[in-house]
Amino acid sequence: MTRMVTNKAFALLTQSVADIVGDEARIATSLMQAIHSGSHIDMQMARASFDDLDVVTRRQIHGHALRLANTLH
Repeated sequence: MTRMVTNKAFALLTQSVADIVGDEARIATSLMQAIHSGSHIDMQMARASFDDLDVVTRRQIHGHALRLANTLH
């Protein structure tokens, strides 16, 4: 993916996470930091934070992200 597409995808994911678990959650903060820094380490930290979420919450975020993506097209 190009950097622009990657950033848009992460922005969509970040918005979905913030909408479901709150924008003060560790995962939302980690994602924002990863997007702004572009650092692979920050990206790994964000992924680890996401992986720490329970399955139900991850599914809710997934569904919400899909709905948001569909409204953008």
